Amino acid sequence: MRTDPATDARLVSVTEADFIGLQVPREASLAGTTRSIGRWVIAAGTAVVVTGCSGPSVPEPPTAVTGIPVSWIERTTQGWPDSDGHGATMPVLGRGDCLLADAPPELLGRTAEITDVGWGPYGDDSASDTAFRYVCDLWAPDAYAGSLQLIKTGSDDQARETVEQFTDQPSTDVQDNSVETVQSGELDVQVLSRWYPTNPQGEYQALYFDEAAGAIAVLEVNSLDEDQYGQLSPRQVADALVASFSES
Repeated sequence: MRTDPATDARLVSVTEADFIGLQVPREASLAGTTRSIGRWVIAAGTAVVVTGCSGPSVPEPPTAVTGIPVSWIERTTQGWPDSDGHGATMPVLGRGDCLLADAPPELLGRTAEITDVGWGPYGDDSASDTAFRYVCDLWAPDAYAGSLQLIKTGSDDQARETVEQFTDQPSTDVQDNSVETVQSGELDVQVLSRWYPTNPQGEYQALYFDEAAGAIAVLEVNSLDEDQYGQLSPRQVADALVASFSES
């Protein structure tokens, strides 16, 4: 469990599954000041105005964006072998600059702080030099928490399996899940909408698989109360992820 990220810098071990879609409930305060970071994206785990309502909006995704920025992959690949997470059983996060987008997209009228960042293994071989994940944790006080994540897979089969597991997430007694494909600019993005009925709060995860690059990007926003969850939409989440590709 992590408390207010304004505390002193420290390394944080993140207990995450080897894939995005593992259905593990997370604890999170509705204010977003205390949460467990034992899943994503991903993640969840995003934009802002319900159709027909006034309010702040997410930047339009640039139509020129054709995939995950090469700079994301180059910078994270270079840093992975010497990182604290290389050879570990889970990602190891600490204070530092995010090697992905310079700043996360504005959501719910707020731009989140980038708190902890770092690398972790992806797949069965924690010492692989080619398969890893890089995580930038996000936190907007009294609004939401989340992460922006890059996954570099070791093979096409591993990447496809990750996407399949993400899209195949049935609802359970403690999770209401739905996944849909949203076209954002020129890209097809998979978006998970998740609500926890027994611990009322929601999250969104947007996933884009860049087949040519062998990489996956995920934006997650979690710790959303009912009003916040209702203000967001899968399209807004997808647009926020794609917009971050152009800001690197």
